[in-house]
Amino acid sequence: MIDHSRIFAVASDEALVDLIASARIRLVVIAPALTKPVADALSRRLDDLGQLSVTVILDADPEVYRLGFGDEQALNAIRAASATNLFDLREQPGVRIGVVISDTKTMVYSPISKNIEAGSTTAEKPNAIVLTGGAGDRIASAAGADTGENASKPEVGDTALLPAKVAEMQSNLKANPPKPFDITRKMNIFTSRVQYVEFSVSNYQLTTRQIPLPPELVDVADDDLKNRITSRIRAPFDGIGKLEIKLDFDGKSETIQVDDQWLKKERKRIEDDYTYQINNFGRVILYSDRDAFDKAISRFQTVIEKYQAALREKLSESRAAFEARIVGEFAPKWEQNPPRHFSRWGIEPTAESIKAELERFAQEIFESGISFDEPKVKVLYKNVAPENIQDRAFLDVLKNIMIKRRVPPAIIASLFESGQAAPETGAFMGR
Repeated sequence: MIDHSRIFAVASDEALVDLIASARIRLVVIAPALTKPVADALSRRLDDLGQLSVTVILDADPEVYRLGFGDEQALNAIRAASATNLFDLREQPGVRIGVVISDTKTMVYSPISKNIEAGSTTAEKPNAIVLTGGAGDRIASAAGADTGENASKPEVGDTALLPAKVAEMQSNLKANPPKPFDITRKMNIFTSRVQYVEFSVSNYQLTTRQIPLPPELVDVADDDLKNRITSRIRAPFDGIGKLEIKLDFDGKSETIQVDDQWLKKERKRIEDDYTYQINNFGRVILYSDRDAFDKAISRFQTVIEKYQAALREKLSESRAAFEARIVGEFAPKWEQNPPRHFSRWGIEPTAESIKAELERFAQEIFESGISFDEPKVKVLYKNVAPENIQDRAFLDVLKNIMIKRRVPPAIIASLFESGQAAPETGAFMGR
């Protein structure tokens, strides 16, 4: 709450919310950015636009949020309320003062970087002054809140805060998010826009699998015949071809024709789109590409799982044909040289008994062939060490690959930086 007897005051969230809530005719808010409580209070007042004149001017520079002048969630909240109430937010690049005009009362304040200090909570440590009367009229007019016929051109906030500008700012913050810093310390720092990534996929290529044959199918008495019988057989995937997969992922529905070759090409596409292979060092990825890479990997794993399910269903239709194939392949061999277990257990090697035994083995082989281990996708990220960029074999190869892949020169030029800076708050805890 504001102490109305004081001119020097503290621009706490509570004081700003109180000013915003008390406005009845005119409300002007100018600031680099807002905190969530202030944005929520302002959002509620947009419901009163029919009787309340509201002007809101903010900065759209991502540095504002990295410096801790406001919360990105606050921007999302006020933008959502603005869209609901068809209200236009305004933009003033570089604004670094705060102003709230609530009817005849005006607070001019110095925004606090929450990354550096928590802000004052007592009137003895003010960061604002409170004015009343005509001073507020002049400030409101300069901010474009005067809509009369003789209104002068605004000094600030003459540009709409467009969605594209906000999207660009949020993308920048995602690539380089805000961090709190301890300005009482200094340390040498090394920053990198890339990091190592290890990407492996297992149990995803199925039609090239080979299944061990039971010993009874290869353990025959005739040495020449034994040498001509292999101990493994390909899984029963002949003639299946591509399978249609219906995929619902990330709000998008699509139908894909999938086989092992498609999976192999898709894995390579993901690697080529998002990562850079440096021989003798490993594979690296831009930090800014990690979210898209992780999403692509998640989609790839979903496709594999659906492909396996479709393959099992398709294979179940060919069980009888596979059994007939095994019987046709091995019955003549068994009739000529029955496996040892026939004599061991006194089984008469008739055509019927041999066929029954081979059908039983065929069922075992078939079940083994359609029993797929769960696909496993592993992604492991590791930081690039400062020593790497001192090795020209690493840096030159990486830059050349990026040039060929049409990475913007500005990104290539800023891959690695070093210098002195304040460490993150808490960075030395427990050390």
